[in-house]
Amino acid sequence: MKNRSLRMLLSAMALMTASAVAALPASARVAGNLGPHADRCAPGSTEPALLLTITGFKDHVGQVRVKAYSGEGDDFLKSGFLKSGKYLVKFDARVPAQGDMTLCVPLPGNHASYAVSVLHDRDMDGKTDLWSDGFGVSNNPKLKFAKPETAEAAFTAPKGVGVMRIVLNYVSGLSVKPIRESE
Repeated sequence: MKNRSLRMLLSAMALMTASAVAALPASARVAGNLGPHADRCAPGSTEPALLLTITGFKDHVGQVRVKAYSGEGDDFLKSGFLKSGKYLVKFDARVPAQGDMTLCVPLPGNHASYAVSVLHDRDMDGKTDLWSDGFGVSNNPKLKFAKPETAEAAFTAPKGVGVMRIVLNYVSGLSVKPIRESE
């Protein structure tokens, strides 16, 4: 009985993951377009991961840098906004020529919650330029010129593959805000 219930649960999870991937635009489903960890979001994957869609690009140049942190404690963006800190995962991916971008983000460590930051590194220098680059964090809290609190960005760890959207923000005058939601 236990094995049958477990198989049914795993089948249901695989179906939900496959549905989430199938709902992506065709360009995002092409192998390799989900970034270096695409296998973690493959149908049937049971490892915690996040199918992350990034929207609101100012332009389609450069790369994005994605970092995943534990949502517990104060490790999120610890050493400065979008700088090293104690991240669990960090990777870069080229910005697509047009549209939104969807990446698979592994969530290692069996934490109860996680937080994710995204940097649109327009000149690909690996550094945050607040006056040029775009940035966003999980849960899309209203950003200011200070890092958001962990509680604002933390989300409950998904069972298998979760789905999230982060809207990029850019400095505009004396505020930090999205340029547009999506294309």
